Amino acid sequence: MAEPQLVDGSRWNFSQTFLNNFQSLRSDLQTRIEQANQSVSISQQALDGLNLQLAELSKSIVDATGSIPKFDQRNCENQLKEIEQSLEGLRKSSAPASKFAFKRKAREAVQSSSNVSTPSIKASAASTSSLTLSSYTMKLVTPDDLPDPETVAPELRSELSIHDLDSCILNLINAKQEISALHIRNVKNSILLLPTLDGSVILHDLINCIVVVKCHQFRMHSSRSTDVYLSIQSNPIIEHCHSIQFGPYPATFSPTIVQHNPDVSVQDFSHIKSTPSPNWTVLDEGARKSPEDWQSISALDATDVERILQKALPSV
Repeated sequence: MAEPQLVDGSRWNFSQTFLNNFQSLRSDLQTRIEQANQSVSISQQALDGLNLQLAELSKSIVDATGSIPKFDQRNCENQLKEIEQSLEGLRKSSAPASKFAFKRKAREAVQSSSNVSTPSIKASAASTSSLTLSSYTMKLVTPDDLPDPETVAPELRSELSIHDLDSCILNLINAKQEISALHIRNVKNSILLLPTLDGSVILHDLINCIVVVKCHQFRMHSSRSTDVYLSIQSNPIIEHCHSIQFGPYPATFSPTIVQHNPDVSVQDFSHIKSTPSPNWTVLDEGARKSPEDWQSISALDATDVERILQKALPSV
């Protein structure tokens, strides 16, 4: 009789963690939609980001089917429908309006003076961009490589996308630019020293990496052979991952930081069972980077990238 109780207890713990995480992500998405509704204009890039976040939220419900009570699942589905309606309303109020404006005013725009029409064109061009760092190989990436926020749509200035890095050291620990959300994809053989942020970090397709971050929410998908040095107030989530190791945030980068969850409890959405997940472990204390290691990594110049990677990532 003890085994069913263990399963029920594990299922209840997963259910509570899932629901807390779902409500947090749902609230964040709803807030972003409301902020977009208040904007003068919203870019297609911003709409795509909202659609992606909605799709991930919907997928999380599907993946949790059978592991949370049916009543709670129906509530989540109903809340998701409300968000879908809000997002649909945002789509209708943005895209069609701009099309009609250009068609009906095209002849007038040709006749208008250049000093009136030019700012409109510049604003439109700027709103198609997003903050992005991508396509680097064997490079030291620093805050100097961040794009100018003024060239990015206002609703996207606090979100950073990082993708397609190979054999790089990215050091944004001391970035002065405010970043509330990070989206990271397709990174291998690299070290990521990420800024402290109050929002979420979502990572896809990392291979043989080291990640250092302090954040509110952490989700990793389809990644392997990666060490994560993390400070977080909630439970990190992984899915379709293996050989992931978690350690505490290095005191070198924030001596006064409070180490949340010293006994880290990772939620593995690919292993919804009562047994421990085989896909992650706590990084052994003897295998963790030393203060001297972190000093070397954070203080290097562009010519030392290959040497540091060879030392920190033996398989490079």
